[in-house]
Amino acid sequence: MGTRSIRPITLRFARWAGPVGQESHFFRELFERATNRPVEFVQDPTPMVDIQLESVYGGDSIPKFQTRARRYVKSHLPGGINFDDPLFSTNQQPTGRAKFHIFFTGENERPPQGRWDAYLSFDVHSFDGRNSYLPLWWITSSDILVPTVSPYLGRSITINQMMRPREAEFEKREKFCVAFIGKAYPFRMHSIAALSKIGKIDVFGAIARNTRKTRAAEKFEISQEYKFVYAFENDFFPGYVTEKLPEAWATGAVPLYWGSDITNSMNPAAFMNAADYPTIEDFASAVGEVANSPEKWRQIAQSPLIVNKPSIDDVITRLSKILEPIGSKK
Repeated sequence: MGTRSIRPITLRFARWAGPVGQESHFFRELFERATNRPVEFVQDPTPMVDIQLESVYGGDSIPKFQTRARRYVKSHLPGGINFDDPLFSTNQQPTGRAKFHIFFTGENERPPQGRWDAYLSFDVHSFDGRNSYLPLWWITSSDILVPTVSPYLGRSITINQMMRPREAEFEKREKFCVAFIGKAYPFRMHSIAALSKIGKIDVFGAIARNTRKTRAAEKFEISQEYKFVYAFENDFFPGYVTEKLPEAWATGAVPLYWGSDITNSMNPAAFMNAADYPTIEDFASAVGEVANSPEKWRQIAQSPLIVNKPSIDDVITRLSKILEPIGSKK
């Protein structure tokens, strides 16, 4: 007697920053493990699907005029405004037709308040048990769930690699610091100005209008000439860790970082974090000392990046509970 096949669950990506790339392999595996069912992707926005995974991109999250008008009217009534009602919410609300709406953010956007079934985010708050901590670097720059090629480096970065010490050669890295930057956030510019007083920073990327040398393969090769790779996050939020730190570390240079790994997965001895210094000038001065000391530089560069191995089990467990109505009872 043959075994009856399990119907796939349908998954649709919405409001994505661009075409869905290799991250689709990650989410396929994630939802297959959480539901014990195969996943089938749907592109058409009209049919009902089992899961719609939405991001903050690709649409206007500012409430429409009708929503603002309803809030104005409601605010003058005795009951006031019920912000839990999507008609009055100030945040992005689920769109499309789906049994489960899940919000994903890998960037510096907190999960929106609203009628979401689950959140996948860098945020460490539980939000009534709906949020699972899923920082961007797990998806783009590790093999925590599936093998990946780090998108801006063109190379794979594994958890085991990041947990091992490594050899580092100070003398071959004759240049001071390189930065690959797309956006000119204010604190980023202040820090580069301070570091430029210590040594020359070569900047590539959209900010320098030098787009040719932002290709992944060249980023790795270029970095071999430098003692430091500038790797500041876009903003400073507890738990907000993207691909920037793992990719900078993977080049063999010392990462110059600004961010908050509240989960303590990362080894603070393997990089220099501007957040650990009272002022950006103090940070720049400390970088200068390391730049002039082969011994201090090697001590940082040779350190493993990860000291506490992260696990995705909690994410799968929480999603399994939330998605239980569509899960397979294997």
